Amino acid sequence: MLSESLPLVTVDLAAPDWRRLGEHLPAEWIEAALNYSGKASIRQRRLPAQQVVWLVIALALYRHRSVRQVLAELDLALPDLEDRCVTDSAATQARQRLGEEPLAWLFAASARRWHQQDEQRYQFKGLQLLAMDGTTLKLADSSENRDHFGAPHYVGDATASYPHARLVTLCVLDTQLVLAARFGIYRQSEITFARDLLADIPDHSLTVFDRGFLGAELLCKLSGNGLERHFLVPAKANTRWTLIEGDEKDGVVEMKVSAAARKRDPDLPAHWRARAVLTPTPQGRLVYLLTSLLDRRRFPADQLRQ
Repeated sequence: MLSESLPLVTVDLAAPDWRRLGEHLPAEWIEAALNYSGKASIRQRRLPAQQVVWLVIALALYRHRSVRQVLAELDLALPDLEDRCVTDSAATQARQRLGEEPLAWLFAASARRWHQQDEQRYQFKGLQLLAMDGTTLKLADSSENRDHFGAPHYVGDATASYPHARLVTLCVLDTQLVLAARFGIYRQSEITFARDLLADIPDHSLTVFDRGFLGAELLCKLSGNGLERHFLVPAKANTRWTLIEGDEKDGVVEMKVSAAARKRDPDLPAHWRARAVLTPTPQGRLVYLLTSLLDRRRFPADQLRQ
């Protein structure tokens, strides 16, 4: 019932423990991000750059709270300036002055450091376990956002109520820590953003993909560059191949690279190979997993199915 559900969405969440976040995001990292981008505050402001970084992070984590609520909880205002009020417009101007560069640097640096802390705990046969997937984000409904990002179109020329951005992320499989991300206009395909993320995939890794990323343009570039950069992806229902060795339950197959793909990338081969492992789904269906892990002794089929 709607009346029963309303209290669940209107209840105010408890105030977060900002000290815990501060322990994992030291002030030294924020200073380094600001110095790297030249955004450190030189003259005294009501909201110095260091505080603005915390404000942006807090607003992203607690979107149900207003700017004033977050400012009050974080106590971002300088103690000796408490007699002056920080308006919403002042907070907006401070965020605009900050720009995106310090936050981009801080995101990359913190993700790298946090990943290193747990890197040895979450591995498979000496390979880091990663995942890449895409999604869309609803944006504020403004003419600027609609013109730049666009929006989905439905049957009958209907357009979505909000502009959308497309997002593709590279995550640690077990902890879901985001290591890298690319986002942009809605009409750009996920594959395009995924290709940009290939450089962020480390050596000695196994990256799990959704079947929508199955294609020689992406997967050949992943496994063909670096050291032991492997993939695991479900086959599509219409994927066709020729069995080269092994059997139908676990064998090496060869697939043809489309003429369109080779036209876009002349470096692609005419054919590419992968290992096909027949796997039951939780619903009882049988699907194939395609992977570049060709060594069946080191990587038994039963372990890949898990």
